[in-house]
Amino acid sequence: MRTLQLADRNAYRKRATAMKFTYDAGMLQKCRQALDGVLTDIRFLNCKAVSALEVAEHILARAAEGERSQEKLTNSALGLLMAHAA
Repeated sequence: MRTLQLADRNAYRKRATAMKFTYDAGMLQKCRQALDGVLTDIRFLNCKAVSALEVAEHILARAAEGERSQEKLTNSALGLLMAHAA
């Protein structure tokens, strides 16, 4: 499982470098609010398989793909938790 996480992280870094995306202040605020929403959710607090860093990377990757809705960013990150819980 750890190898998969490292592979996911490396893939994210390659995409991020290739895209060279930037965020405006409003988008960063939405990402931060989405992260706060996930990190205070009971599902995250009970999940041992996903770190806060992985959640943040997931949210940033979704934003880089063009997602601009805070609610969708939050739900996507919660989906990540649920996928690891299953």
